[in-house]
Amino acid sequence: MKLWLDVDDLFYFAERSARPTGIQRLTGEVYTALNSIAGDAVGFVRHDSEGGFAIVSWAEVAQTYEKLVGESVPPATTVHETTTCEDRPSWLNRLALALGLRSATPPPGELRTASLPPTLKQFARPGDMLCALGAPWHDPLYKERVERCKTETGVRFSVLIHDLIPLIRPEFFEKGRAPHFEAVIGGILPLTDQVLTNSRATAADVTRWSSERGIVLKAAPEPLPIGTGFSSRRSTDHIGVGTLPSSLKEGDFVLFVSTIEVRKNHTQAFRIWCQLLRELPEASVPTLVFAGSWGWMVEDLRKAIEATNHLNGKLQIILSPDDATLASLYKGCRFSLYLSHYEGWGLPVSDSLSYGKPCVASNRASIPEAGGRFCVYVDPDDTTSAGGVVRSLLTDPALLARLEADLKAEFIPTSWTDTARSLLDLVSPRHCRVSIASGTD
Repeated sequence: MKLWLDVDDLFYFAERSARPTGIQRLTGEVYTALNSIAGDAVGFVRHDSEGGFAIVSWAEVAQTYEKLVGESVPPATTVHETTTCEDRPSWLNRLALALGLRSATPPPGELRTASLPPTLKQFARPGDMLCALGAPWHDPLYKERVERCKTETGVRFSVLIHDLIPLIRPEFFEKGRAPHFEAVIGGILPLTDQVLTNSRATAADVTRWSSERGIVLKAAPEPLPIGTGFSSRRSTDHIGVGTLPSSLKEGDFVLFVSTIEVRKNHTQAFRIWCQLLRELPEASVPTLVFAGSWGWMVEDLRKAIEATNHLNGKLQIILSPDDATLASLYKGCRFSLYLSHYEGWGLPVSDSLSYGKPCVASNRASIPEAGGRFCVYVDPDDTTSAGGVVRSLLTDPALLARLEADLKAEFIPTSWTDTARSLLDLVSPRHCRVSIASGTD
């Protein structure tokens, strides 16, 4: 069996963003680990202009991921920027534009070089596995693409569902995103031979949502263990080496790594710091650091930040940090925050723990799976209580020291190689047969 990985969304995202989100971090690290341990048993494909899949080299995939996480920041463009394709029906391009997507087919020249790239149809064999680990719903015709591939080649299909948040918590997304996401997810699930998820919480969401809509799954969703850390080629050891921004001092800031958007709940962190600055001497309140890119539906937060002059310097925003900077931030922070209302996993939580830094984390959805017993959990809707937890960590050094000691002694991070090996096992024909026989009850 050969595992074919659909990496088209990684290229799509790299064309439109300066830095990866959690999904691109996960896929890029797993691709790197799979290439290392499985070699030629793994292949990579993009979407071609004929409704199929074109084979791309590992070098192209690695270069694209490095572009997202490396030191040089490429120019960012809006995620709503689209490209038209003149040789496709105009209605399809209008649909893509309305959805804030690119055309379902690459523009002329994107995959049409002097010699056409080899296709999956030419090289796949019955029993091979086509696997989408990322976010393939940028392609509004993805169902048709997968269905055609399965019919023509006899491959099996697996997809990793990161979350169903646009469908079950639509209040956290801009209007219009959920219908497209639902159409793609609802279309591919009946075709999927092995549904993977990033957590038990997401597996339960997929099972419940599918049942409510009468979608019959071929097998119960299987959680995939999620790794942590950065690839060694971008850091000299597991912790990584980077330079803190000159405005920060080691141990004198609290870190919140995430896209700054409404669901991640940066507003709660901002309000907690407002309260701390009212109640404690300013010198005893560490700087709050938001590390990530600006997202959506946070206009009021941005205005509040500006109105307070970034909490008079006690709030710093580090936009689009590269991996080396993220490593230095994790290493140098006093502890971290992750106050999200809903997640499919919670990569910044496990990243923080892997650097030996306790995390004050939301108690919702999958986040307790990511943090286990090593986080201090709070209600993302109860700012008063959450603020009390943060204050206790700031005013009781012994409490923070106990949490750090427990992490150092007991926490065992999952490596990306562990994730890759688990993936190979889960998509193997033997495992899929067992899963199907077990049913979806």
